[in-house]
Amino acid sequence: MNNSLEPQKDTSNNIKFQPIEDSDQRKEVVFVERRGAPTILTILVIFTIIGSLFSMGKSLLYDSISSYFGMGDFMYYLYAATCVGTMIGAIMMLSKKKMGLYIYSVCQAIFILLFILTRIPTETEYYSTSWTLLVVLPAAIFLFLYWSKDIRNYLTK
Repeated sequence: MNNSLEPQKDTSNNIKFQPIEDSDQRKEVVFVERRGAPTILTILVIFTIIGSLFSMGKSLLYDSISSYFGMGDFMYYLYAATCVGTMIGAIMMLSKKKMGLYIYSVCQAIFILLFILTRIPTETEYYSTSWTLLVVLPAAIFLFLYWSKDIRNYLTK
């Protein structure tokens, strides 16, 4: 084995000869394309994992603070559960699993619904609408992008 960076020249032992083909014979060549995940899917999964980790930490922090003051609420655990489901679905999509798209979609739909239902009655109209749009709009955009044609075609299993 040679450790130099120079290209090795073919020797007579490495050369394989093939028989001459007749003009009547035809060879069928099949190209198999090995594609990785679409770039948009990789970017979405990275941002999904970052956002879900942030949301999960925020939910658990809010729960610990509110339970310290005697106002614990199970809703924060539901938010954290939807974040975990969202991350699992996104990671499954990188493995070409269509079930990941369904898991992601259900968890995001539950997250959006919970957020809207818990914010509207408790806050003032201006604060509730602006805060809801700030959180719900990116979640809805990501959900829409995950259902794009390129990503759906990539998911096969």
